Amino acid sequence: MRADLALIGFGSVGRRFARMLEEQSAELASSHGLSCRIVATATKRHGSEAGGKPCADGFAAITHLAGSDADLRIVVETTTLDVTSGEPATSHVRAAIAAGCHVVTANKGPVAFAYGSLRDQATAAGVSFLFEGAVMDGIPVFNMVRETMPGVRVLGFEGVVNATTNHILTEMERGASFDDALSKMQADGIAEADASLDIDGWDAAAKTAALANVLMGARITPYDVERTGINQSSGDLARAARARGHRSTG
Repeated sequence: MRADLALIGFGSVGRRFARMLEEQSAELASSHGLSCRIVATATKRHGSEAGGKPCADGFAAITHLAGSDADLRIVVETTTLDVTSGEPATSHVRAAIAAGCHVVTANKGPVAFAYGSLRDQATAAGVSFLFEGAVMDGIPVFNMVRETMPGVRVLGFEGVVNATTNHILTEMERGASFDDALSKMQADGIAEADASLDIDGWDAAAKTAALANVLMGARITPYDVERTGINQSSGDLARAARARGHRSTG
């Protein structure tokens, strides 16, 4: 069986995925009878190509993939999250499904903004819409509920969903300033150079919307999630909470 793939977004995640496909090619062939081939990539930073030729964008890459005669046609969407709209990732997913391609995304946008409609579109088209890496990375929170808890109705959830703010609050509990704690997270590669999505609470809001939409049948967006960011004054609250035997979480 042959699988042709288009990678939309070819940053660190996309490039590592491509290397993993190459590293695991023998295992995929022997254990699953599967041969994988990347036929198109689309990215702003590293250039886009399809069939060895330049292509305009992700939609052009999808169009190229749709013309493949492979047994499986798969779009892997890993573009950067736009928390204000969920785009262009959501439109990439819609276009891929409409073209008869399976979709795997690590982007929170489509699930946080349009899960219900994308799920229904994929079901009608007979293709998969998979997004396990969109929240909590490699921890299978969506699969856990779907595959191992089919008789359970999820009524709520709680937990730490943003690593950057959690690390910053932990550092401030220990006496660090907000700026120093943030700089350390950036130096360690945990926080982005522009960490505003994390410290203003938008990343957590997007993950919360995604979890609620998938696990609880909600139809919300990050704008419907109450959020509170963190700043220098959060250090006092974190240290006071610790003094009372509690923890402050982001």
